[in-house]
Amino acid sequence: MRVVSIFGGTGFIGTELIHELEKKNYEIRLFTRRKIPHTLNTLSKTRFIQLRDDTKLSNELIGSDIIIDLVGILHEQKGITFDDVHSGRLKKLSKIAQKLNIKRFIHIGALGASVNAPSKYLQSKGKGEKHIKKQCSNLAWTIYKPSIVFGIDDKFVNLFHNIISFTPIIGLISPHSMFQPIWVKDLVDIIINGIDDKKTFQKTFNVAGPTSYSFMGLIKLISHHRNKKIIIVPLGKRLSYIIVTLMELLPIKIITRDNLKSMSIDSTVKVNDAYKFKSALMGLESYLEAKNK
Repeated sequence: MRVVSIFGGTGFIGTELIHELEKKNYEIRLFTRRKIPHTLNTLSKTRFIQLRDDTKLSNELIGSDIIIDLVGILHEQKGITFDDVHSGRLKKLSKIAQKLNIKRFIHIGALGASVNAPSKYLQSKGKGEKHIKKQCSNLAWTIYKPSIVFGIDDKFVNLFHNIISFTPIIGLISPHSMFQPIWVKDLVDIIINGIDDKKTFQKTFNVAGPTSYSFMGLIKLISHHRNKKIIIVPLGKRLSYIIVTLMELLPIKIITRDNLKSMSIDSTVKVNDAYKFKSALMGLESYLEAKNK
């Protein structure tokens, strides 16, 4: 039985991935700094490894055949930067993979990630990709770069689904930002089906759903399927910036100026590599129709 070591597995995508891997012939090691969610407590093939500052990561990774890295943050916190999480951590992890000769390294990045991107988030993701390609040059690495991911527990579509339920009016920042949402189950299928696919080795894939939407189009779609009429007030660049700056003062981070910079470039694809793995993809509209029945 091959050993899959997963980082970032307690999040929305990781939880779905682990449940699917449990159905297959893998032993799973889940590395996390978070509390284990109740949805993963009943798993039989998964061993939880709590990461601490003194954790000897290389020792814990001995015997691994595959690394799948899903770690990502949308907001920096005190003492935790994008570069720490997306760049420095990946540099260390990819070096260990090379040292231990862990043949397969799969990383989930983000559309638009580049060292020349407009936001620190996308720049750090781009730096992380470079570390993988450099440190794992003789390993079978694959990088998947999705647009926003939707599903039962996502924090994007569900956020606005809930907001629309109790407010009659929304002031919408960056209303013309473009997204091409991909269903979490489609993304997980792509990851799993690509594990042993040699055509994916040492390649990067831009993956998205079947349809692109403006931010305003997304909100209209969600409100339509929520059967709730709302007034959407599109905000220009200057007002969006002011509103987001004020929102950064809230105790809970919802959106930041760096997120706004990420939204200044389209999270869409010209060529959708997801169709190299699946002939049909779940669209957001079809998903919402089923969700709201």
